Formats: sequence, structure tokens, C-alpha cells
Amino acid sequence: MYVGPLEDLVTLWRNPRRLVGEIAFQLDRRILAYVFREQSRLYGFTVLNIQDKILEVSTHPVTGEVDETYKQQLSERHMDLRDRLHKLGYNTMLHPSFTEFIINTFGILKQRPDHHSAQKLGYNNPDFLRKVIVDVAPSKLLKDLLLLLNCLSFMAKQDGKPLFLW
Repeated sequence: MYVGPLEDLVTLWRNPRRLVGEIAFQLDRRILAYVFREQSRLYGFTVLNIQDKILEVSTHPVTGEVDETYKQQLSERHMDLRDRLHKLGYNTMLHPSFTEFIINTFGILKQRPDHHSAQKLGYNNPDFLRKVIVDVAPSKLLKDLLLLLNCLSFMAKQDGKPLFLW
């Protein structure tokens, strides 16, 4: 179903909280897509369970043998990204569960806008998203929400893709 710009604007401004949740969701997906590049589906994967999923996808489903080389490759990707995000303030002991909390509390966008609508609405504009966070989020969550947005912006710059990937 096509969702035009006007419908998107109405949806956004009826519940801008969902956009805050979408920021957290997009960061979670972006991290997972970086680590699990070969996976076409990431259903059931979260940054919170990333270690378990590294073991799961590197284990042969029939023999149960672990492909140590592949496991090492995934682990190195994860550690590399974790180290780069840590420099921005991302804490692996706090932010994966914080991200899950934000997604569950704020929700995510109900419908994916087309590329043109996403651009027009500012979904890929960090300044616009920062304003939404500041306007919508409780003050005690601001610091960490802005950090999630900074991490998402960093990853988008690194891979040359929009902030929100659909």
C-alpha cells in the first residue's frame, strides 16, 4: 500500500513518539546488518542477543559443528563496531537493553514511507530527528536517546546510506 507524503505527515504528528522508537530500532538493525552481512533475514536477532546469534549462525544446523573461522569473522566485526561506537559513548552493558526499552515504550513507525516521503519528512535529517527527540522524550532519557541518534548518524556516514533503511 502506498503511503503518500500527506498521510505520513499526519501519522508523524499524531504520534511523533513512534519516530523516537524508530531511531532506536534503526540503530539496532544497522548494528546487526553490519555484523551479520551474509544474513538476509534478521528475525529474532537483537543487539542484546548478538553473542548467542553469532554462535547460532556459525553452527551447522545438521551436524552441530561450529565454523570457527566464520564465528571469528563475525566476532571481529562485532568487536570492531563496538569499539568504534564506544568512542561515541555507546556502552554495550547499557545501550542494547536501553534500545529495547525505547522500542517497546515508544513503538516504531507503523508504515514504511517511500524514499521520497522519508526525505520530505526529514526522516534522514539528523537535525530534524534531534528536534523530535528533544520535543518528545522525557528529560531523563534525552542524553541516551541523543547518543543513539549520534551512533546511527555515524553508521550512516560510514556506509554512505540514509539514516533509516527500509
